[in-house]
Amino acid sequence: MDENQIFDEMWGRSETLRAPYGLFKDWFDGEEPARLRAKQREAEELFRLTGITFNVYGRAEAEERLIPFDIVPRIISGLEWQRLSKGIDQRVRAINAFLHDIYHGQEIIKAGRLPEEMITNNDAFLPEMIGVRPPGGVYTHIVGIDLVRTDDNQFYVLEDNARTPSGVSYMLENRETMLQMFPELLPATGCSGWRITPPICGPRSRPARPAGPAPRRRWRC
Repeated sequence: MDENQIFDEMWGRSETLRAPYGLFKDWFDGEEPARLRAKQREAEELFRLTGITFNVYGRAEAEERLIPFDIVPRIISGLEWQRLSKGIDQRVRAINAFLHDIYHGQEIIKAGRLPEEMITNNDAFLPEMIGVRPPGGVYTHIVGIDLVRTDDNQFYVLEDNARTPSGVSYMLENRETMLQMFPELLPATGCSGWRITPPICGPRSRPARPAGPAPRRRWRC
């Protein structure tokens, strides 16, 4: 990998169209540039009106920005996802095991892999959780793994979001907006469905619900 060259996800390094983008390019070539630019502005205005923003932390003041909406999507093929999903599953299980160890035996500290102060001085560390076993032993019910592709078959993890992975909602809104702007695109490119995400999240979180009667549902219109 050339560290000075950004990998082009559509054209790769040899300037040859990568296979997952074949159907997308057929659609893209048939579009008028003026229409695409107008749809880009329309999507950004929709995000602005509905307040779909995120904060950039780590500065003196958090900066609020619109979520990015790119006409050219990042396409992951089915075979790539089979490989990636196995690695992501393994990573999430490792994070869960790490959290269990931190709040129980702390073997990773005893082994000298991490200094104790790195854990105890972290704002996210909760001493009250020491010795507590959550339902099912699960700490990480829903996790957002930020990935970046650096080569044809190479991915890196930018960060793990294991507290409140709000990025899931950004993905859903982005997909809904793409479907609204270009209703013909997703079916034409054979993109997998995404509306299964909310139904999956419920069962994954339900074991963490406190004991007692289930809360009444409140619908917001």
